[in-house]
Amino acid sequence: MKKLKAIHKFYTERNINAWIVLFFTIYIVFLIKFITIQEIDNNIFFGSYSLAVTFYILSRFIISYFYEPDLEKFDANFQPTISFGIPSYNEGENIRKTLLKISQIDYPKKKFEIIAVNDASTDNTLAEMIKAQKIAKRKKVKIKIVNWKVNKGKREGMGEAVNRSKNDIIIFIDSDSFVEKRTAKELVKYFLDDKVAAVAGHAFVANADENFITKMQSARYFVAFKAYKAAEAMFDSVTCCSGCCSAYRRQDLLPVIDKWLNQRFLGIQCTYGDDRSLTNFVLRRGHKALYAPEAKSYTIVPNSFTKFMKQQLRWKKSWVRESLMAGSFIWRRHPLMSFSFYLGVILPLLAPVVVIRALIWYPFVHDAIPWLYLFGLILMAIVYGLYYYIHTRDRKWVFGVVFAAFYSVILIWQLPWAILTLRDSKWGTR
Repeated sequence: MKKLKAIHKFYTERNINAWIVLFFTIYIVFLIKFITIQEIDNNIFFGSYSLAVTFYILSRFIISYFYEPDLEKFDANFQPTISFGIPSYNEGENIRKTLLKISQIDYPKKKFEIIAVNDASTDNTLAEMIKAQKIAKRKKVKIKIVNWKVNKGKREGMGEAVNRSKNDIIIFIDSDSFVEKRTAKELVKYFLDDKVAAVAGHAFVANADENFITKMQSARYFVAFKAYKAAEAMFDSVTCCSGCCSAYRRQDLLPVIDKWLNQRFLGIQCTYGDDRSLTNFVLRRGHKALYAPEAKSYTIVPNSFTKFMKQQLRWKKSWVRESLMAGSFIWRRHPLMSFSFYLGVILPLLAPVVVIRALIWYPFVHDAIPWLYLFGLILMAIVYGLYYYIHTRDRKWVFGVVFAAFYSVILIWQLPWAILTLRDSKWGTR
């Protein structure tokens, strides 16, 4: 008992110290921002941007702190019927584990089924699905396998699961993601509220310790869910229920499924950004989209720089397209949510201009290194890493700092290219 108390005291004190460092860092950030505004040659645009981007990022952390789902009305006996939809293309390495993890969930076996769609894979995906099906059958878990001869894409695979299901809730799981035993229960309890149509689970990185690239993504994923999705959920408006693990009320999907499957943009059939797009269709109809922090899944992320960059470019394309779509109706949601959304769209579009001014124009004109800008950038990255550390106590928080800086200097240049190549519907990572 004394040992447990000592351990608790150690972690509590360390956590408090981390919070102190975090708030002190935030104070220094604001101090630098006000100093740089005075030295910005009275330029209202750059001064306003500097404050706005700081406010936007820090507000995500602050708002998310207050997100506490109202589950007082949760009934342990609430167990709607569930269908898991798993579209898969060339995932022979992971699909058997994905299906078997789902088959082991803590949920009445008679109340859930698994619909696995083999999207004309050219590897051993189908064989691995059949092996998983046989193993699950011994445990009285039903896995339906849909085997397509022609590749149709992830969106069609998700649509197939919706159309084949007769159950209350559809839970989409990526074919390289693995759920915990309580994941289904943690997702479905939110659907006691009839206005809830979608719920996003929390995705961790399964191969986080593989290399530098995966460690960066581990921190990035955590903050994206714990801070950004939680902040959006405060206003019942999570803008992207990720494919790693998200649930939808089937009756709320049926009115939009055909339009979603046939969505076109700039005259081209939409073949990526399926998760963000489907969430948009749900939000447009006035439904709630929430975040379930205890509904955990673990997903395989790109382990090479090339694959990572291609994935990020595809995500940015879908972000641009769906931000335009959401912008036409998000103003109907909570005013603070609307303001935050539009600010979150404008700032990334302006970021390249600001970086060019700070790192190229300013040094050239003034013959000086922009120390305050760089110091402020580093401090904001440290805030990002500290947030990750406070909640996880994971040493990979340093990679969170690196990712934040990497995003601010490198990844922002993908956005202009994503806009220029919006009509290119290829995934890039297949």
